[in-house]
Amino acid sequence: MKKFWPLLILAGISAGVFALGSIRKGDERAKNLLHVADEVAITVNVARPQRGTITRMVQSPGDVEATLEVEISSEIVAKITEMPVEEGDVVARGDLLCRLDDKNLLADVESGEARVAQLGAAILEAEANLEKAQRDVARQASLSESHATSDLEMRDHLTIRKKARAVLDIRRHELAQAEAYLKRVREELNKTVITSPIDGVVSALNAKQGEVVVTGTMNNPGTVIMSISDLSKMQVRARVDEVDVPLVREGQKGRVYLQSDPDKPVPAQVIRVASKGTKELGRDVVNFEALLEVLSDDPRIKPGMTANVEIEVDHRDDAITVPVEAVVHRMRKDLPEAVVVRFDALQAPLDLSERVRQGQYIKVVYVMKEESAEVRLVDCGIADTRRVEIREGVELEDTVIVGPYRSLDQIEDGKKVALAEDEKEGTDPARKDEAKEGELAKDENGDQETSADDDGTTLAGATP
Repeated sequence: MKKFWPLLILAGISAGVFALGSIRKGDERAKNLLHVADEVAITVNVARPQRGTITRMVQSPGDVEATLEVEISSEIVAKITEMPVEEGDVVARGDLLCRLDDKNLLADVESGEARVAQLGAAILEAEANLEKAQRDVARQASLSESHATSDLEMRDHLTIRKKARAVLDIRRHELAQAEAYLKRVREELNKTVITSPIDGVVSALNAKQGEVVVTGTMNNPGTVIMSISDLSKMQVRARVDEVDVPLVREGQKGRVYLQSDPDKPVPAQVIRVASKGTKELGRDVVNFEALLEVLSDDPRIKPGMTANVEIEVDHRDDAITVPVEAVVHRMRKDLPEAVVVRFDALQAPLDLSERVRQGQYIKVVYVMKEESAEVRLVDCGIADTRRVEIREGVELEDTVIVGPYRSLDQIEDGKKVALAEDEKEGTDPARKDEAKEGELAKDENGDQETSADDDGTTLAGATP
């Protein structure tokens, strides 16, 4: 019996420990009465929601080109004998661009003129023959009345008159054909002198003096001698991703960032969006072409430049925003039941497939309440590169947990949290957040100024 006493004592101690561990305080968040060690707080960074303007941007690459650009090609096959312009020269409408060899065409013109003159003389001869045939017929008719001629002679003279009239008609048709040929040759001769159709600049020069230019056909493009561009009006042909193209509309404001100077945006405006997308060879990405008019005569902009385009697709003047890293996605099973129930109630108006899609992960924000984290279901609006609009779920007086990422990944509702060392200096989170954004804007612009639109609104993420 004595051998079992130690076992009975050990069993009693274990049962007592289990009983003490099962007793809790009234507060559902309180810990067991029996603790081996206190819960370790998760170190977090925080920020205050801000009220202000936010703009949603669509970014896409593009190419700069002149609004009006004309490619100069030849309409005849000939050799370039004179080219008085160079690439970059400024030309006016009607200025000589190049002259083609016209020796063969001059000979054709002389031949055509001679043919016209020859046919003119032939017509005179045919008219004279017809006049004589008509006189003969009239004389034969007079003789026939006195029975001084036969019916056979009368019919012969009528045939001669008919032939004379036919020959005259033939000569007249030949004259019209010759005149048409002469007109075409003269027009081709005029095409040997190529002049500028617009005021502009020679933006590209593809041929040289002495080279032979050819005309194009349906399957074979012709020789493009040069390009004339009107640099007074420029545009950007942007390639918008199919995900963003439903947001882009005619008349929206935009900004163009040149690769040569990305710190100084150029204002622009959307003037057209393609109704059909294109897919690059070997890629599954579909892009839609958006044309933006450049609203500036900035001399930095030149045709052929590559640029990044930002298009303002949505804007809020009085929105509550938080840093984008504050909004996290959580699975339903990892959230309190009250949050899940409220989320399902908000999703009730949607169809079943949409509810299933959106219900896989739920957007939430964690707010610091004293020394613990509290989960909040949020309704997000538009977002830029740094902040996101919160339409419902947080207030300006809340303190939102924004990081670090490892802490956000581990945090749960009711978890104990503590401010990071750099957050314990007593600085207001809202002021610290504003200071950080000011420093970021200063670094982006280099001149201690953020990018602003026409009404002075400061836009986040101005530099792509």
